[in-house]
Amino acid sequence: MTVRQNLSYCRIMNPVSILDRLPRKFVPRPDRSLGSLLDGLPRELLSIYLAPTRFVPSKTTPGLEQLPHEPCPAPANAVRYWLDLPGFIDRLEALGDRFVVTMPGSGAWVGLTAPDDIEKVFRADTEALYFGEALRMLSPHELVLGPTNLTALDGPEHLATRRLLLPAFHGEALKSYEATIEQKAREAAADWPIGGPTPAIAETSKVTLEVIMAAVFGVTEPERLERLRDAVLELVDELGSRRFLLETAIATARRDGFSRPFPRIEERKAAVDAIVLEEIAERRAGGGQATHDDVLGKLLAVRDERGEGLGDPELCDQMRLMLIGGTDTTATTIAWALDLITHNPRVLRELTRSVTAGDDAYLTAVVQETLRMRPAFPFTVRLTKQPLELDGLTIPEGTIVAPFITLVHRQPDIYPDPLEFRPERFVGTRPGTYSWIPFGGGMRRCIGASMAQLEATVVLRTLIEELDLQPAVDESAPIGRHSVIAVPNNGAPVVATRRPPAGSPEAGSGVR
Repeated sequence: MTVRQNLSYCRIMNPVSILDRLPRKFVPRPDRSLGSLLDGLPRELLSIYLAPTRFVPSKTTPGLEQLPHEPCPAPANAVRYWLDLPGFIDRLEALGDRFVVTMPGSGAWVGLTAPDDIEKVFRADTEALYFGEALRMLSPHELVLGPTNLTALDGPEHLATRRLLLPAFHGEALKSYEATIEQKAREAAADWPIGGPTPAIAETSKVTLEVIMAAVFGVTEPERLERLRDAVLELVDELGSRRFLLETAIATARRDGFSRPFPRIEERKAAVDAIVLEEIAERRAGGGQATHDDVLGKLLAVRDERGEGLGDPELCDQMRLMLIGGTDTTATTIAWALDLITHNPRVLRELTRSVTAGDDAYLTAVVQETLRMRPAFPFTVRLTKQPLELDGLTIPEGTIVAPFITLVHRQPDIYPDPLEFRPERFVGTRPGTYSWIPFGGGMRRCIGASMAQLEATVVLRTLIEELDLQPAVDESAPIGRHSVIAVPNNGAPVVATRRPPAGSPEAGSGVR
């Protein structure tokens, strides 16, 4: 039996059973990580042909019988989610505002897309719905970012930690980061390849990493900065690898969490943490940690009601959250913005005009519309710790509730022609609290949301000021995946030329 025949046979089975039917040469040795399977695995294993007629329909879920159910079984839904995200979302959209979809290891999810339901989820008591525990069921989140990172915590522990961290991401703190962001953006514009197609995601990833290292970590010593850059990139690359994708699928399907060894991840985490600890030790030895105008300095200075600060493990987890989580997501948003504006000449002209005039209103709307059309994450999740009451529906305890961000943003009664890129939707109006949710909402809204929007705005403004950008391909980028983030599948290629300096004859004549 060929590998392709084996895969066809496995379509209605648990993904782990694929290993039992692969030729021996593709099965990892017992003394090696399961990730080594990908070292010799044909690409076709990651391109499983999904024929809906071959799937056994899933049964209705007790207590949720009245909701439409996605008919495919959990393994098929997981494969479609990872390998065909747009197709997965389109199938769920057809089910309406409330639906059930089953996933390996976590059973039935209740998907929600109506803002009234989203409001009830986001405003629920923090003891009623858990975010951190839901993530542990579904992803390697805690494995990568650590057990004390803010997103892993629930209940009173989460609230207490959030209160400690929040001042570093709002108000005067945000203003203090803007000059650093602009400096790094101008350096990125100066280094941007000129004259040929360049994947925007490659360049935006560079600038967001530099911003994070400068504004969040505050490293200035060149050798340490270089080591940190390399360590973060190695960890990010491993998280986006096919190897780790397979390891994640197997761990989820086995329902054993992510407690078994992941040596490649642990090695790369340790490399990042070692540099973080170097910087912490140096600042503490100098007694001047509170004088550093960066996020790490602010976190070193925080104290709880007992006068205690964050310990080294907590600091490493929070910094890893920001170094990893704050790089890919914002880089993706900026790359999507470049893809969308270059494929919409009217928007590009208006954005260029408004930026030249020093008016940020349209620029802000471009960022908000980009986050509406291309949120980094297609959904967010909660685990019910007690029955959740919605209008006409009781969701049982122990159920994953999933506000589908992408589908909320497609509501035609809120966003007419929702698949059209129209920044004007947000000019002169604030996005809805429960109808515009790229950062989630409630007490679990991303703590770095304001900083991410500031960074995207400043970087995009700087690129428009410095570069004349045009699309390198005819069509806007299809949606792909890098780890759990929805990215431009082709990298969002653009062609850049330099704008003449302000005041030059070329600038005055409009020559490009």
